[in-house]
Amino acid sequence: MAFRKTLIAALCVASAAMAADAPKPGPINACTLLTDAEVAAAIGAKVTPGKRQDEGDVGDRAGAKGTYSSTCFWKVISDKPDDPNKPMGGATFAILNAMQWPAGSGEAKKFLESFFDAAKNGVIDQTPVQLKIADDAIWWGDGVAARKGDRSFGISVFWPDKKREERRTFEEALARKIAPRL
Repeated sequence: MAFRKTLIAALCVASAAMAADAPKPGPINACTLLTDAEVAAAIGAKVTPGKRQDEGDVGDRAGAKGTYSSTCFWKVISDKPDDPNKPMGGATFAILNAMQWPAGSGEAKKFLESFFDAAKNGVIDQTPVQLKIADDAIWWGDGVAARKGDRSFGISVFWPDKKREERRTFEEALARKIAPRL
């Protein structure tokens, strides 16, 4: 009897520990997946504090009811004046979009697969390259997209003065920080 009580207590403790490590259900917050200092260190430039701009429940557009989209945006601090004729005023920035898909839907995996379809159809000009990050990840030419369970994210660094391969280095470094936090 004492052994049985000990076993039950141990299972309860183990279950609680596993639950604490599991991703939390519900809305995801992209700005909690990276710190401002991590973004600045990865790209080698000072950045503004992350600005959260969630779309919220995008299930109707994403094709999976209950899908939540969160975005965080960091702008590189520069002395260069904004150019109102350019997107984002011509700013250099990092942008992270994180998605919480419905549990067990497989939509996070489909999200990554869509990049291969986009390349095949000429929507993006780079065939995705597989990466060893999270459950699955790719670099698609203008960012890294990854998934872990029913969560996915895309991280891109827009820096017109940097070559694509250099931006890829920034994006992969940031993706490796994000993945364990999903």
